[in-house]
Amino acid sequence: MVKKLVILTVALIILTFLFNSVIMPWYVKHASLVKVPNVTGLQFTEARQVLEKSGLDVKQGDVRYDETKPIGFVMDQNPPVDQMVKNGRRIYLTVCGGEQLVEVPKLVGRTLRDAKFTLEQRNLQIGEIVKKFTNEFAEDVVVSQVVQPGSKIKKLSKVDLIVSNGQQVGDIIIPDVIGKKLDEAKKVLEDKKLKVGKITYQASDLPVGQIIDQYPKKEKSATQNTAIDLFIAKKRKTENEVQEVSSDNQNAENEKKTAEKIKAEEKEKLEKEKKEKQDKDIQKDKLDKEKVKEKQPEKDKSDKNKEKPKEKNESKPKENK
Repeated sequence: MVKKLVILTVALIILTFLFNSVIMPWYVKHASLVKVPNVTGLQFTEARQVLEKSGLDVKQGDVRYDETKPIGFVMDQNPPVDQMVKNGRRIYLTVCGGEQLVEVPKLVGRTLRDAKFTLEQRNLQIGEIVKKFTNEFAEDVVVSQVVQPGSKIKKLSKVDLIVSNGQQVGDIIIPDVIGKKLDEAKKVLEDKKLKVGKITYQASDLPVGQIIDQYPKKEKSATQNTAIDLFIAKKRKTENEVQEVSSDNQNAENEKKTAEKIKAEEKEKLEKEKKEKQDKDIQKDKLDKEKVKEKQPEKDKSDKNKEKPKEKNESKPKENK
């Protein structure tokens, strides 16, 4: 009896070993493999149904942004199409998130230039700009923004801003005269009780006589009789005219150099003549001194001769006495 039990036990162990090591692996390998179906191009819900019917598990993977495809569109799958996998294998699907949204940054307190740069970095644009007089913010600083910070919007969307126009110094709002002719601008300014200030002509490709800039700028506040400086377009010189001017300038420069050279030569000549005259005068003074020195002994001798007869005349009265 014991011998039979031992034989039975050994047989069961052998059968269990064969089942676990040979029969089950063979069954899993040959009977439980599933061919992965193609679900790219389907909506995620549709792709889930197809995969689950095939005995596979489904999980959403990465999200790709593509404005040309609808949200939820399956763009990729892993494992790939037609690969043999075990029943119940998990399939990861990459779906489209549609057009990628951008978070709006905080712009209040930034200069208009800085706000523009910040938006462009996020593929956004500045929309309408409204100027507002305020004492709280410096000129050209963003006072408020229509789309609040943290909001999600599409790329290349425009963000409207309210920008400081500085302090209000008067009740008159300066009109825009850019693009107008001088006479027309003068009338517009006079109607606002303003006047034309300094006029500067600048070379431009715009029509001659058209105002191309002004200072102070439009929409600034001003008091009565404030002068508005204007910048007016004038004809830009052609290449030939520039060359002619350059040639004329060169000729003028050459003439100037020639005149300066002649002037320098004349000055040198005058200084030379002056020096020669001084040398002659010195030589003449020297000769005159020598002549005076030579004549001095003769003069002394003549004076002695004149004194002798006088002595004789003084002695004659003594003889008579």
